[in-house]
Amino acid sequence: MDTKSKNYHKITLIIIALVILLPSLAMMVIRPHYIKQQRGADGYNFPFSASNLPDLLVESSYVLHAEEIQGENQTTMMPFDIFFPYEDHGDGNVDEDDYSYDEPWQWAADVTNDMYDDWSSRFTFLRPYIEYEVIDGQSKEIIDSNRGSDKTENSLSALLSDYQKNGVLDADDDYAFLGAIGYGENGNINFTSFISHEQTNTSQVLNKSAKSNPASNYDEDYGYNKEFQKPQNRIYYFAMTTENLKALKSANSSFIHQVNYYTGNHEGDLVTVLATLMGIVAIVALLLPSFKFFTWKKEKIFAVPFEIVFAVSCTVIVLALAVAYNSDNLSQQAIYNVLTSIGSPELLANTLQYLWGLFGWIGVFTVCYWTAGCARRIFVLGPKTYIKESVLVYRIYPWLRKQIEKVIQTLLHVDLRGNTNKILFKVILINFIVLGFISLFWVWGIGVLVVYSAVLFFLLRKYLRRIQDQYQLLLEATNELAKGNLNGTIPEDLGIFEPFRDEIGKIQTGFKKAVEEEVKSTKMKTDLITNVSHDLKTPLTAIITYVDLLKKEDLSEEDRRKYTEILDTKANRLKVLIEDLFEVSKATSKTVTLNIMDVDIVSLMRQVKLELQDKIDATDLLFRWQLPEEKVILPLDSQRTYRVFENLIVNITKYAMPRTRVYITMENTENHVKIIMKNISATELNFNPNEITERFVRGDASRNTEGSGLGLAIAKSFTELQGGRLDISTDADLFTAEITFLKQ
Repeated sequence: MDTKSKNYHKITLIIIALVILLPSLAMMVIRPHYIKQQRGADGYNFPFSASNLPDLLVESSYVLHAEEIQGENQTTMMPFDIFFPYEDHGDGNVDEDDYSYDEPWQWAADVTNDMYDDWSSRFTFLRPYIEYEVIDGQSKEIIDSNRGSDKTENSLSALLSDYQKNGVLDADDDYAFLGAIGYGENGNINFTSFISHEQTNTSQVLNKSAKSNPASNYDEDYGYNKEFQKPQNRIYYFAMTTENLKALKSANSSFIHQVNYYTGNHEGDLVTVLATLMGIVAIVALLLPSFKFFTWKKEKIFAVPFEIVFAVSCTVIVLALAVAYNSDNLSQQAIYNVLTSIGSPELLANTLQYLWGLFGWIGVFTVCYWTAGCARRIFVLGPKTYIKESVLVYRIYPWLRKQIEKVIQTLLHVDLRGNTNKILFKVILINFIVLGFISLFWVWGIGVLVVYSAVLFFLLRKYLRRIQDQYQLLLEATNELAKGNLNGTIPEDLGIFEPFRDEIGKIQTGFKKAVEEEVKSTKMKTDLITNVSHDLKTPLTAIITYVDLLKKEDLSEEDRRKYTEILDTKANRLKVLIEDLFEVSKATSKTVTLNIMDVDIVSLMRQVKLELQDKIDATDLLFRWQLPEEKVILPLDSQRTYRVFENLIVNITKYAMPRTRVYITMENTENHVKIIMKNISATELNFNPNEITERFVRGDASRNTEGSGLGLAIAKSFTELQGGRLDISTDADLFTAEITFLKQ
């Protein structure tokens, strides 16, 4: 049994080798033979009708026409004036000064001259290889020729007339082609003729080329609608020998080139042959293992991951089809040329070149057999099992899904406040890698691109839906805020909108603060009305009462004098109250006009001390002054600054505890000047230090002390108007006022 199994194994190997070798030999024989048959003996692989030769002949007729005109005028005329005969550009003379880029025809002139330079350059290269004759259309005389003979019986027109009877050139004729273009009186095409060794439609192609207008786009592009003037009453004959055609191709193989690749090209048939042979190899690879006696121990070679099989097979098969489709691919015999150039025998070079091609086709059909053998496992294992065992993408799917999810999460949590270039670079790089991989599949890459686009669509749709959900959460939070709910929270992740969580928190805090300020402002307005009413009503009531008492007729002179003094006191208090109210109103509305000058703030403080000395002495307070000895000059309004110091010191004399010390110090630093006033309060300091400087706010709730309740408010307003700051602080019963002025 073992020997029998070995024999079957050898037979299997022989069959596989033959299945691969025979198609390879077939392609080695068929392709060169087919290409040679298509190209012909001289290697010319496309008919004249599919080449640029008709255009070259028409261009040559234009060049010969220009040369004739220039010869007649004994001057070098511009091509534009030849093909667009000059009529009147302004002064009746052909002068370069007449050419102006303001004129639309000048653009056409430049383009025509450049176009003629191209025609002339090509005809200059073609002239040594081609024979031509220019014949007058009316007299039939030869006007120009490069054949060295002007005899009518030996002319190209006579030769063409003889060959036109058969429609083709004789097999042993020296000429590769003869052609003619006949122009009528107005430059219209009377006839075109072209014959070669084969029956073709080159005459019709030449006629179409001759009738075309080289300046057809001038009106649209340059605003110049004058007609292009072709030769008149001229017949141009052209001919080229087979020897000259070969010489021309040797000098410049691409000078006469194919303009319509598919005309007369049947090399696509080789693709059909190759595809058929590949199909046969694939069928054998699929069916051979079905027979039990055909065994091979190397079945593991077919257990290759799908992605590797796909990449290798697509690359090799696409290259093979490209070689079969285009005869120019891999047809230069590089090995033969290299070996012969270094002196190797021609037989050896040919043999090695042949073996190189044979090994190439063997490789192609080997890959074809291997691909089919790998594909057979789909039917053997079943699609699900095959995907699990042989598809790498499926194996790495969990990891790939995790990475994709990671990328999506990164995109969902992009911080829009920072630089997003790094994220964009990653996304573009990933897309570049994917598209670069897809481009390797050539035509089949379109299918891969469709799959990639579909996957990208679903990923982007999922991404956009997540963003929509997050946006909806953000919208709900802002709606709650709009409804006045300042304590609302956002429990879920906002993703890309996460930075808005902090901003919404700031808005909530700002709104709360604004509401608190509004409540405070409303309370202050209420207190203001109450306090103003109280403070104005008290002296006003006293004034009314004592006025009524003064009206009594039996009032004694002593009482009248007493009541008058009281009225004077109450009226002055009312006056002070109204003046303070007016001052603080102006300060709050920023309508105070400041008289800024250089003020010695130390001298100003000493002046306040001197003028308030009587009030200070009337108290039991012990003032401790610590002022600098040197001058401290600041740009201030002396009158308003005096009022600030006065109000603060008067406030101390009213509310400080008797028989306590009061400390007034001045600190002069490099950047600022600070005046600090400290005293012990006679009453408990149970008020908010931030509110004590508001209007009509006092430290004592009873409001029985003399004053307007505006002293600290005025002091704060005047200090801030001059760029300073007044801070009030308390520590138990210690009351501290600090005035700070920055030095400029």
